[in-house]
Amino acid sequence: MHVREAARELERYGESLELDSARQEEVQRRLAAVEELARKHHAAPAELPAQAARLVAELETLERADTDLADLRRELATALQAYRAQAQQLSGKRMATARVLARDISTRMQALGMAGGRFEVDVTQDGNADPAQHGIDQIEFRVTANPGSPPRALAKVASGGELSRLSLAVQVACAAQEMRCMVFDEVDAGIGGAVAEIVGRELRSLGVRGQVLCVTHLPQVACQAHHHLRVTKLSDGRTTRTTLAELDGDQRVEELARMLGGVEITAKAREHARDMLSAATLAAAAGAASGATRDAAGKGDTVRQPRPPAARRR
Repeated sequence: MHVREAARELERYGESLELDSARQEEVQRRLAAVEELARKHHAAPAELPAQAARLVAELETLERADTDLADLRRELATALQAYRAQAQQLSGKRMATARVLARDISTRMQALGMAGGRFEVDVTQDGNADPAQHGIDQIEFRVTANPGSPPRALAKVASGGELSRLSLAVQVACAAQEMRCMVFDEVDAGIGGAVAEIVGRELRSLGVRGQVLCVTHLPQVACQAHHHLRVTKLSDGRTTRTTLAELDGDQRVEELARMLGGVEITAKAREHARDMLSAATLAAAAGAASGATRDAAGKGDTVRQPRPPAARRR
């Protein structure tokens, strides 16, 4: 009974409804437009409101682009002005340091067998260059190994041995910086006697702050080292191999005597080798004591004993 009554009510309601064909067409058009937009933006119909919000925000950003660009240009101009001011300060400090370094290295060149030689640091500025982490300076090392000759670029005028000695002079001049390990090859090329001994002492001074390896053929240099390593090449006619041996005690004396005397090692050569090692040890001890006194008077710090360089012979 209730079901039949409900059915009758529904029939009466259906008969009372008036269909609006125009409204139906409008709804269908809107649904079609929604589907088309969804396909255009590769999104589901339900995602279209969020997509519309993103597009509105992007449009507002583009409309503010001119204002933002002007702000950025002002910030860039301010940053460039600050950069160039600091770069000028750095350049001034470089030029002052370059003069001191050039004098120091030129003085050391005289003792390293390049009498009359001169070292220069050429610092040039380019104020219109693009900003760089190293500033506005272009730096070139120039050197002349002979008196009367104008300084030229280091790479163009210095031989291998001169480059090694110049490197030694630079490292000693900058020895206040912390060093780890340096290798010198042919640093004794073209020198001998007293100059070779001075080179050995300079290498020893570098050994105070770092590890120094030096390939040398001169006993005056080798005797300054704290450790000696002998490099030997062996060949059976088909293959060649290299051996490395640490020399200790009498072996050091024997190797220095061979470097002094040649193929036949005499008693005088061995005695001379012992004297050279003893003199180097005494000089090292005296230098360490002098350095300890200066450090204690100047800073009050604990003094570390030096680590003289290790010498290799090949």
